[in-house]
Amino acid sequence: MESAKPQKEHAFLERLVGEWVMISSTSDEGYDPDDAEQRFTETIRSVGGLWVVSDGKGKMPDGSPMEAIITLGFDAAKGHYVGSWIGSMMTTLWVYKGWLEPDGKTLVLEAQGPKFDGSGESATYHDVLTLHDDNNRTFSGSVLQPDGSFKQFMSSEFRRKQ
Repeated sequence: MESAKPQKEHAFLERLVGEWVMISSTSDEGYDPDDAEQRFTETIRSVGGLWVVSDGKGKMPDGSPMEAIITLGFDAAKGHYVGSWIGSMMTTLWVYKGWLEPDGKTLVLEAQGPKFDGSGESATYHDVLTLHDDNNRTFSGSVLQPDGSFKQFMSSEFRRKQ
């Protein structure tokens, strides 16, 4: 079997590699990136130019520590981005199917997961990563509504550490 070679879709993921700090978040109005006790950081590394693995660490709005790991790649056979998300605050493994929007800077990651209302039902979620330039990006989460629209419930801004 011949080893896979990075394709043009992988170039977007490679731009994410590095050290990042969250500078604001709508899910935590009191977040202060200058406070080392609150600071959420993310280290993204490449795996063979085909995958990226993100390790994020910080605190939840209630002050409890959290860690989250994201894996992302492009599956040429399936023709779309694939990945996963796990977090220390829940037992759900989120499995992503994604696509890059025509603007070339917005990666939409779709996953099925539990509704946050405690009903035990599932919902469709979109995590949207927008790479504004090589040093600034946003990450937002939204959930599918009955009318077919997506309602955003959180958004965070990140800046590359210098």
